[in-house]
Amino acid sequence: MRILIAAALLAALAARPAAAVDFSRAAAGTAGSDFLLLDEGARGIAMGGAMSAITDDATSIYWNPAGLYRVPRLSASFMHAQYVADITYDDISYAQRINDASVLGLGVRYMDGGSITQTNIDAMDVGTFHPRSYVVEAGWGEQIYDLSDSDMDIGMGVSGKMIRTDLGPASANGYALDFGVQSRFYTALLPYNMSFVIQNLGSGQKFDQVRDTLPLRLRFGGGVQPVRGLTLSVEGLAPINDAPYAAGGAEYSAEIEPGVKAAARVGVNSQTFQSLGFASMLNFGLGLTLGDFSFDYAFAPMGVLGTAAHRISLSYNLPAKISRRYRER
Repeated sequence: MRILIAAALLAALAARPAAAVDFSRAAAGTAGSDFLLLDEGARGIAMGGAMSAITDDATSIYWNPAGLYRVPRLSASFMHAQYVADITYDDISYAQRINDASVLGLGVRYMDGGSITQTNIDAMDVGTFHPRSYVVEAGWGEQIYDLSDSDMDIGMGVSGKMIRTDLGPASANGYALDFGVQSRFYTALLPYNMSFVIQNLGSGQKFDQVRDTLPLRLRFGGGVQPVRGLTLSVEGLAPINDAPYAAGGAEYSAEIEPGVKAAARVGVNSQTFQSLGFASMLNFGLGLTLGDFSFDYAFAPMGVLGTAAHRISLSYNLPAKISRRYRER
């Protein structure tokens, strides 16, 4: 596993020529396809985006493809988000267990930039256009039985995605890979999860003469359940086009009656502190589960912009059959 992680890191560092500003505030604006960094799933957004170590459903194809291996049988999720102005973002993901060790994931993401006035070289109005971006992705998560035992479980995953952006008069395609590892350790005083993910490693979009750099990002996460119903998670993130930042989240869920659960969530993400202020760091959310269906909501203030992005998710998670080898510890 150490060899695989080292190889992935070397590939990430070789993805573009070395530059002193990479992974620093001075690198802001040096990568394209920023829509790839828009988070998926209201639950994870409400927890500040600290999800790579604890993700266990269809949205793992975004957070950490290794988390797909924890899907018991079938998982599906849909999210709608309203951003500033007329910008909207939607995603749908699906995961299906293939055998005792492996899970296949599929996903589609779509961002609509709203209506924008188009002008010519003489600054004359020549109509409007709708900038749109699409991502189609497929992922694979697998439990590594040779590395799993009574002390720990280890899963690895990879996802590939095709990227397209239409800007009215111009369009471009790109391709990217994500690679992730997720581990659960049982012998500590409190069992905990650890994760490592490389996102957006590949070929960026080329609109004219120069191909844009993809917004490559590294994630290191951890999660623990100190008491029944309470999940805590932390994450360190290093984007190639910005300074490293941290995220953390907490979720408390309780069963109201058989088949009905409610959850409250809070998260913090330091990425926007300097640009949008302290208020933009705090996220909140609620969740309600009725049988196999879950409804989740996340509220994300946007600081000095004076608005908030509301995310709404609907998901379906089919539990494991008792007879399967899959175990939820």
